[in-house]
Amino acid sequence: MAILLTGPIDNSPVNGVRPTQIVSIKVENQNAVNAATILVQGYSLITSRALYVSEQFTILPGAVATRTYFADLNSFEYVITVTGATPEDILVSFWGKNSAGSLVAAHRLVYSELFGSENFNGATGATGATGVTGVTGSTGTTGATGLTGVMGATGLTGAIGASGNTGTMGATGVTGPTGSTGPTGATGITGSTGDTGVTGITGFTGATGISGVTGTTGATGDTGPSGGPEGPTGATGATGATGNTGATGATGLAGATGATGVTGTTGATGATGTVQPNPFDVYVLQGAVGGNGTQASPFGTIQQGVTAVSPTGTVHILGGTYPITANITINKAGITLKGYPSTIILLQAAVIPFTIIGSGVTVDGLTITSDNPYAVEFIQLGGTNHTVINNTIFGPPQAGPSSGWVVNRGLVTQTGNMTGLLVQNNIFYSLRQPAYFNPNTTGEVISNVVYNTRGFVNDRAVMVFSGNSWGSPVNAVDIALLAGTITGPPFDPISALSANNSTATIQDSR
Repeated sequence: MAILLTGPIDNSPVNGVRPTQIVSIKVENQNAVNAATILVQGYSLITSRALYVSEQFTILPGAVATRTYFADLNSFEYVITVTGATPEDILVSFWGKNSAGSLVAAHRLVYSELFGSENFNGATGATGATGVTGVTGSTGTTGATGLTGVMGATGLTGAIGASGNTGTMGATGVTGPTGSTGPTGATGITGSTGDTGVTGITGFTGATGISGVTGTTGATGDTGPSGGPEGPTGATGATGATGNTGATGATGLAGATGATGVTGTTGATGATGTVQPNPFDVYVLQGAVGGNGTQASPFGTIQQGVTAVSPTGTVHILGGTYPITANITINKAGITLKGYPSTIILLQAAVIPFTIIGSGVTVDGLTITSDNPYAVEFIQLGGTNHTVINNTIFGPPQAGPSSGWVVNRGLVTQTGNMTGLLVQNNIFYSLRQPAYFNPNTTGEVISNVVYNTRGFVNDRAVMVFSGNSWGSPVNAVDIALLAGTITGPPFDPISALSANNSTATIQDSR
C-alpha cells in the first residue's frame, strides 16, 4: 500500500478570487497484469479538518484515470491511498485549475512531490550505523584446581569357612502300652431335699418369703477299691500313608472372539443451503443487475432497496456514484438509508431527490450534490422524528453574490407537518440555504458545519440551535429569524444564541 499526500494547500483569495477553483487528479497504472484500488479523500482546512471528498475506484492494468473535484476553499488537503498493484507502478499527479480551466502552477504536484517522506508500505528509513562497541576487559586467570589424592587399594575379602556337618537326630523312644482302666466305684446315695418354705404373701411390694431350711446332706458313700496297678502305655501305631492327590483336570479352551462387523457406509452430505434475502438488511450497488438485495447480490438502484426493505430495516447504499433523475419517496417507519465512505448521490434533473414522510426515518453518511444548480431542495421532510446525520450536502459553484443564486437548498420541511427533527454533524456548503424550516416545524440543529451559504432560515419554526460552526467563505448570515418567529427561548436572548453557536451572525427580523 502507498499513501500519497499533498499536504496543506493554501488557496487564499487573490483580488477576491481563489487561484484554484477545482483540482484534477490523474492516475496511471503501469502494471501490465494487476489492477489497483485508488481511494481519494479531500479535506477542507478551515477551522478544523473536515472530510468533503471521498471516492474509491479501480484502475485496470495499463489504464489512465482522471478525477476532478471542487476546491473553491481557502485551504485544503488531499490524501491518495493506493492498494492492489505494486505501488511503484502507480503514478499520480495533482493539478489545481482556475475558473477558466487553466492549470495553476503553484498547485501542481507530480508523483515524486506527492510521495514526499512516505515510503511504500510505510517502510522505515535506513537505520544509522551502530557505533563501535568498546573493548571488553580481559578475564582474570582462574586458579589451578588441586590434585585429587590417590584412593587406597581395597583389601582382599577373606575366604568363607566351610559349614559344619549337621549332627544325626536321635531315635525316638518306644511308647509303652496303655494299661487297662480300673472299674468305677458305686455312687453314694443322695440325701433327701428339705421342704420348701411357704411363699410369703405379695403386698404392694410383697415381702420375700422366708427361705425354707436346707435339708441335711446325706453321707457320701464309700469309694470302691482301686484296681490293679496301671500298666505301661502301649506303643503308638504307625501313621498310615497319605493318599495320592488326584490329577487336576485340564482347563477348557477359550472360545474364539467373533469377527467385528463391517462399518456401514457414511450417508451423502446434503446440499449447502443458500443465503436468503433479509428484508431488514437490504444492499444496493449502483449498476448491479439481477440482484436480490443481499450483500453478495445487491440491487442496482436505491429505489429497489427502499421498495424491498421492511419497516425499521436498513438500506445499505454501497460505494459508488448514484445518478438521480426521479424522486424517491420514503414512507416506511424507522428505516435507515446508510451511506458508505465513497457513496455519492448525484442529482441530474430538476427533481427533489428524496421526499421523506411518515416517522423515524434516518439518513446517515451520504454525500449529496448535483451536476447543476437546480431550484429544488435535496431532501424534503414531513412527518415526525426524522434524523439527518453525518452527511455532506453541497451544490456546484454559482457566480456572483449569493443573493442572486439559484435557490437550491440542503433541507426543506413541509409547512405545519414536521416535528421532532434532528439535524446533526452534517457539512453544508455552496448552497442558497443549508436548511429552510417552515412554520410549526420543531426539532434540533446540532454541531453542523456551514459555509458559503445564506445561512439557516427559521420561518416561524421552533428549532434549538447548538454547537454549530461556520467556515470560509463566510455565510451572508449564519441564522435568520423571520417575522412571526416566537420571542423568548430557544432564540432569546440573541447574545446567548450567538455564543452557543460559535459567535454566529444572527439576522433577527421578528
